[in-house]
Amino acid sequence: MAFDLQVFNKQTHLALTETVDQDIEKFNQASGGVITLQNAPTQGDFDIRASFKAIQGLVRRRNAYGSGTVQAKRLEQLLNVAVKVAAGTHPIEYEPQQYRWVLQNPELAAVEIGQQLAKARLADMLNTAILGAVAAIGGQTTAVLDDKKNAPNFRTLNKAAALFGDRSSALKAWIVHSTTLHTLYDNALTNAERLFTYDNVSVMRDPFGRLFVVTDSPALVDSTASAYNTLGLQEGAIVVSGNNDFNSEMQPKLGGENIAAVYQAEWTYNLGILGYEWDMTAGGKSPDDTKLGASANWRKTATSLKDTAGVLVKTK
Repeated sequence: MAFDLQVFNKQTHLALTETVDQDIEKFNQASGGVITLQNAPTQGDFDIRASFKAIQGLVRRRNAYGSGTVQAKRLEQLLNVAVKVAAGTHPIEYEPQQYRWVLQNPELAAVEIGQQLAKARLADMLNTAILGAVAAIGGQTTAVLDDKKNAPNFRTLNKAAALFGDRSSALKAWIVHSTTLHTLYDNALTNAERLFTYDNVSVMRDPFGRLFVVTDSPALVDSTASAYNTLGLQEGAIVVSGNNDFNSEMQPKLGGENIAAVYQAEWTYNLGILGYEWDMTAGGKSPDDTKLGASANWRKTATSLKDTAGVLVKTK
């Protein structure tokens, strides 16, 4: 059977698209919407949207018999800036003749590449979301509970939720490292209900109603302080939006002992964090992970902490 590179590339894309779409839908539903993965293409390097700033002290007490003047308050707009992140694969080489040698269709490799890439893309989007959230929230001292000297327990998480005051119930999920979760188990957290598992991501619910999204994301490990980060997020805290610009190419590679084929793909997505904006000057365009993980590149725009993504807990 002839090996058609165009057909191979199409089959890779179909396998990738189907796997990604199915798993994104499952993840969004199971995680309670605190991290939303979606397709919402934008033009340019940033996704800039305007919203209105909350007016503090909007209602006043009026003197029915007074005649004095009243100081005006302004209705102000905020710019919520999500940053566009560029991603791609390394060149992937393989030799079609290896399949023909065992009387198999070389295009079977297309499905395998597509499925592996689908999982890798989803993991990259999730890890980038967590990296940005840890950086943004970590830059606000009032949103951080620093308890690095002690092992995590539910009392610690409760103290972190209290940083949201009367809006603590808005926090719907904890994004935790597996080590943190098992330490919580050791501290008598029991009866967890397993909801969803996808490769290195698990979603569970504790007896108090908040979800545990368990993933060994690099951003949940603070190697400089031998500590772990845990995020407490409210619904809509993080939005990762694909731009529908996935592009891949397959080309033959000649000059070797056997004729090979080389596959490579690239795409972009936008990262937005509730109550924060990307600093377009300090952070710049097409940032790498170092810039995405720098607190200085995320500026708080919401007036109240309660209108931001959530809280950050640092434990042993």
